[in-house]
Amino acid sequence: MPLIANELTIWDISFRWAGYDPSRLWFRLPLTVKDYASLLMHAILHGEIICENLTLAKRPYDSKADPRFYIRTYIDDVYDCIHGKRFSRELLKWAVLNRMDFHEWCERRGIPLPEFWFPSGWKLDFEMPEFGTLALRAIHVEPEEEGSVRIEYHRIGLAENELEELQNEANIASQVDSALSQNSTNSLEKERVLRINQRIKVACQQIASVIWKDDTDRTIPSIVEDGLIQKYGGAEHYEDETVYEWIKEVAPPEVKNRRGRPRKNRDKGG
Repeated sequence: MPLIANELTIWDISFRWAGYDPSRLWFRLPLTVKDYASLLMHAILHGEIICENLTLAKRPYDSKADPRFYIRTYIDDVYDCIHGKRFSRELLKWAVLNRMDFHEWCERRGIPLPEFWFPSGWKLDFEMPEFGTLALRAIHVEPEEEGSVRIEYHRIGLAENELEELQNEANIASQVDSALSQNSTNSLEKERVLRINQRIKVACQQIASVIWKDDTDRTIPSIVEDGLIQKYGGAEHYEDETVYEWIKEVAPPEVKNRRGRPRKNRDKGG
């Protein structure tokens, strides 16, 4: 029977997607379950899909916010999951994905929608074109009580004449906006439907590519720390590990093949 739940954990999604019962007692995770969990965690870390309770935003120093809601808290488990080394059941059962976000991610990736959540012939509640294209931005709000968390998700309607304003709000430099505007009309239309974090990812990657054209000796960590990336790319609002993964995708082969993991984030309070 297909599920109509609007939210599921990565644990539930991975098992059901692979055709297994997530409520059974599993001493060893099936290989297909591991593969789906790795794929979803990779998508979360890269900002391709929004996790309901794992924000990519930096946790402010001395913040009262509950650290459980920040991906930084689980970063080692996240990397282990992505690389198939170890799968933290606690993390997989904690991270929650929204049905609509999962649907959009599958469409962008060209992944067939799994029957357990999207039965053939069923219409989706959110197919309401009159509301236009929506983007979602996660914003940290300092909680009033220690040990709590407040992450507000603001949906922003996107129109063609709002693209430049939205990029400014996301701290994307005018130079990057100019580079984006040189793309074909079809590419621009595809870019419009991406969420805020994906826009920032594209901006950071384009800036990094320009930097490497002039200096191929630059390492990925040094690019992550570069002021152009941090300030004008909008990376200052994201964890260094996340930005590292974005930049690595466009790194020249001789740079990408160098060994070494991204260094720990500068924010010691997170």
